[in-house]
Amino acid sequence: MFIEKMSYIPGMVDGLRQMVMIYSVLLDSARKETKSEVEAYKMADHVFVGILSSSENSKNK
Repeated sequence: MFIEKMSYIPGMVDGLRQMVMIYSVLLDSARKETKSEVEAYKMADHVFVGILSSSENSKNK
């Protein structure tokens, strides 16, 4: 597999860190709501995708 080396500007790194922190909080909350780890990931993914699509929709307006 070929992986291209990318240069990240500080703003991109900050954005990635924020996204990881948000997902982490969502996953922790989902784990409290369900006993299944798989279900917790599904719940966190669903909410995270909703946040991303909402953000994308607001940019397009």
